[in-house]
Parts: sequence; C-alpha cells; structure tokens
Amino acid sequence: MFLNRPRAQEVIEREQLDGLIAQTPINVYYLSDYWGIFNTAGGYDGAYLAVLPRDDREPAGLIVPALEIRRLEMAPGTWMPNVFAHSSPDRESGRELPDGTPQGTDYHGWPIRADTALEDLEQRWVDSVCRLGAQMSPDAFWATARAIKAAGLERGRVATDDARVEGWLAQCGLDSLLCDYRPELFNEIRLVKTEAELEVMRKAAAINEVALLNAADNMREGDRWSEIENRYMTAMNEAGGRGVYLMCGVGELPAGHVRRGEPILFDALGQYRRYHGDFGRCAVVGEPGAEHRRRHRAMCVGWEVAQSLLTPGVRYSELSAAVGDAVRREGFSAFRNPVVHSLGLEHTDDPKPWGVQPQTKPDQVLRPGMVVNVDMPHTEIGWGSVHMEDTVVITSDGCERLSRADFTIRIAI
Repeated sequence: MFLNRPRAQEVIEREQLDGLIAQTPINVYYLSDYWGIFNTAGGYDGAYLAVLPRDDREPAGLIVPALEIRRLEMAPGTWMPNVFAHSSPDRESGRELPDGTPQGTDYHGWPIRADTALEDLEQRWVDSVCRLGAQMSPDAFWATARAIKAAGLERGRVATDDARVEGWLAQCGLDSLLCDYRPELFNEIRLVKTEAELEVMRKAAAINEVALLNAADNMREGDRWSEIENRYMTAMNEAGGRGVYLMCGVGELPAGHVRRGEPILFDALGQYRRYHGDFGRCAVVGEPGAEHRRRHRAMCVGWEVAQSLLTPGVRYSELSAAVGDAVRREGFSAFRNPVVHSLGLEHTDDPKPWGVQPQTKPDQVLRPGMVVNVDMPHTEIGWGSVHMEDTVVITSDGCERLSRADFTIRIAI
C-alpha cells in the first residue's frame, strides 16, 4: 500500500473531517494503489474516484468504469475492500440497487469460449464480471454515492481534490454531505513516504540516473538536443520506466547543437510506476574550461553543505540560503539560491498555491520520510550552464541519497 494511512489519519483528524474523496488520477492512485487505463492526458474526466473514510472500520471504496473490473484482477489491483463500477443509464427498467441508488445497465464483458480451459487470470476475469456485472451504477457519480453510503459518510464532512465533487454528489441526493475543496491536504499527506513508496522511488532514482549519464556520456559535438533526449528516453524505456523530460536549460542549446567546450547542464525527470526520479549533472564535450571547473567545484562545496543540513527540523529556506551562500563564497558570485522541493507522484509533491510561479510553495520543515531534491541549476547567457541535483530521503538523524553517481563533470569525447 502506498497510502500513508497514519499520516492521512492525522491530517483528517486535525482538519475535523470524516474522510477524503479523490478524483485526480495521482490521488486516486495514491489512495487506492490502482491506476486506471484512461488516467492519461486526454482521458475521461471524472471516471475514477476513491473514497477514504476516517474510521478505518468503515470500508474504503474505489470507483471505476465497467471494463476496469477485469484489470483489477492484475497485480497489484487495489487494497480497497469495496469496488463500485459504472456502466451507462438503464432508463427503461428503472431498477434500483439494494442501497436505493439507480442501477445501470448490466455489464457482460467479452464472450467466453465454452469448450476451452481458461487460464487462471481468465477465470478471475469471468468471476469478477459475474460478481460485479449486475451491480453497475449508471455513472461514476452514482457509484461514488454508493461508496459514500457504504462508508456511512452521507452526512459527513470530507475534503476533496476537485471542486466539482460536491455538485456532482448533490445531484445524486447527497446534499447533506459537506465537501471542502482542499487539494493541498492530499499533497501534505503525500509528503511523508511509506516504505512501499520508497522502494519504488529508489528504483525510479536509479534508472533515471543511469539514463541521464548514458545520454551525457554519449553526447557528441554537433548533436541536437532532440537526439540526446531520445537517447535518454530510450534508456528509460529499456529499464522499465518512462522519461518525462531531459533539459539542458530553458530555451535549449544556444547554437541549436552541442559545441566543443560548452558547459551544458543535464536535468532529467523520469517515472517508474508513476513515481519520479529527478537528477542533474554538468557535462561537456572535450576539455572543461578553467571557469567551468571553478564553478563546478563551488557547486560541489554547496552540495556538501546541503548534505549536512538535510536533517529533520531544517526548513527549506534555511537549506536553500545556506547552500547558496556557500557556493557564492567559493567565488561563484552569480549563483542563485537553489530550489528545494519534495518529490514523489508529482515533480514537486509540496502543496501548491494557484496561479503562481512554478516552484512557489510553503516553507516546509524537513521530517523523516520526506523525499526531497536540492535543485542547483545555473545558466549564463553567452557562457553555458551547469547543474547539480540529487534526491535524498530524510532519516531520523540525516539523510540517505537515492542517487549513486559521483559529482564529477561528465566529459564526452
């Protein structure tokens, strides 16, 4: 289970809530461990939800489209005891389910060949359709109403990550349910990772790092950035992950291609099982110049300072200022304070205000179980760019690096 249930309980009780309702894909995934087939860009809005009651004696519920009930038989499925599926309205029969909500059209799935022995997974598909196929709701909102009723939340107060949820459920007769639009609470819960999450994030960090280093070490003079990024994306795919981006700075390469001796930052963001790896290093084709080496050494000093402060009780702002001061003391006077951010199901897992500059977030205090990055990019127009970035998990007395590589400049031939 990815969900940090004790932390969720702590936040729910502090906010005097009776539960949570998630609609955004990453929060449904976080609460339920299940990623729907249509949870993609351009997918179906409002087709998947998850209901988590405060009282763990009450059943949590996952809401999915009808065709997903077969996919739930595949590992890891969901830990949630209740699954409420939806098909389409059955306007002619006017049937109701036992809880008094309207019944949708029955779901029969694909035909079954009668004269063939079924594989174990195929049999589970058949069993799931037999179990749930006649228990369909007409849409996702009625299915969510069923989950809420099953959890005893009809007159409760819940937090949700989608402001439309209250209106959707009011149309299903749940006008006594209070829905607070509090997406930041989901981020707050996700800040402290479980061991199951850390296991996935260690893998994400490892394959993302290897893919970046492969792209940097195979960079050649004259390469266009799209060619370098393709090498990274291919390496991520081959390792079982998915690349999100490989950046050399906002605006890409100044000349449109790699030049010998030009300092180039490499910043890679990749995913493994929806969790992110985030890693950065300096690279160059040919011999690094004297200024490149000086600036790189200054950033290495800054990273040493960062490691000494990546410990419980330290604020993001304290860490950022101390690292920036250390780099500038080493003679890199133009260096800006680095960005410190949480990492997880989002590139920045921290709660986010609306309509603001990216990376704007609350000034968090580090605590054990948080996964954070110290992000140290620098671009100087007319010169080049350098970078240093690693991921760590905060422990009870310091931190553990999820990255493995050393901090040398990556030098390609």
